[in-house]
Amino acid sequence: MIYLDSAATVPMRKEAIDAYVETANNAFGNTQSLHDAGSLAADYLASCKKLWGQFLNVRQDGIYFTGNASEANQLAIRSLLKGRPEHYRSIVSTQLEHASVLSVLHELEREGYEITYVPVDCFGRVDLDAYERLVDEETALVVMQLVNSEMGAVQPVEQCTKIALQFGVPLHSDIVQGFGKLPVDIGLWGVASAVCSAHKVGGPKGVGIAYLDPSVHWESVYEGTTHQNGFRAGTIDVPAIVSATIAAKHAVMEQPESYEHARKLQCYLIEQLPAGVIVTGDIKSKSPFIQGLVLPHVEGQWMMLACNRAQIAISTGTACKIGYGEAMSAMLAMGTESDTAKKFIRISFTKHTSSNELDAFIHVLNENQSTQKNRLPI
Repeated sequence: MIYLDSAATVPMRKEAIDAYVETANNAFGNTQSLHDAGSLAADYLASCKKLWGQFLNVRQDGIYFTGNASEANQLAIRSLLKGRPEHYRSIVSTQLEHASVLSVLHELEREGYEITYVPVDCFGRVDLDAYERLVDEETALVVMQLVNSEMGAVQPVEQCTKIALQFGVPLHSDIVQGFGKLPVDIGLWGVASAVCSAHKVGGPKGVGIAYLDPSVHWESVYEGTTHQNGFRAGTIDVPAIVSATIAAKHAVMEQPESYEHARKLQCYLIEQLPAGVIVTGDIKSKSPFIQGLVLPHVEGQWMMLACNRAQIAISTGTACKIGYGEAMSAMLAMGTESDTAKKFIRISFTKHTSSNELDAFIHVLNENQSTQKNRLPI
């Protein structure tokens, strides 16, 4: 199968699989145990935290591991809010956030928080002037993703963090679609918390990575939890964390080369697309790894099924949102009409994606566009 859905997940790297097997054999102990087997597992965990600190340019004692990035987002947001003064009940975010973030924001709204969404332009970029007007001394938290998972819009997280810090407001950033693909320097940006996902960079599913700045006050969501300084309950999966760390190491090393490859594929795709197909987002500033396309004559679901019949994997939006009625939330936030949003599809690249694979996709696109156009009533 031609796989053009890497924003949803990618295959595990061989190095990550080998690391998992080796660690599962050698460091199977519980990191909380006081005997040598537990100490060995704890040493492996400490090494992983040190490496993630280097990847993100942050203190290693701020690194935590969860069951996935969705859980990491929810825990980080709630942990930071619990550490804020109770009378601060205002949260500033965007409607382009990942489903895991939007769901916790909806929960918080029901709990009495006021959620204000910063407007975005037709390319999905936040309005910085509006953002500046929305953040003040009473803001509890800002939540701002780095890269949108549907059209690849890149938000000015560093600028937004600096504005928030003028008022002493922490900023949480979901950097899942950016880490390993774009240059990321969490320490320089000054965010209070950030979240990565192992399976987006060739690691195992079931590992999320959270960073919480140790200088920022936060409180545990789980009362009485001793694991990971109280951030998350449960025995730590050391083999999966080692596997995730090895995958991340390779992704970071390959990042400049991978980015340039994706940029060339983006240019090639745009040159080959049939007339009438619209590429969403600002080509000059968006992530080249994610291509949101709006079709003139075919609904996204139709095209996805047509591609699947041709053994080509694409999507109609973020996998975590499908089935929850929010797959087009980003498009609607950008001012796209709902009927047009239904014609949205997404393809996404890795360093292994080739122009020949794009040719096969474009052939199916051309075939189905022509068929549907001819069926339209005159």
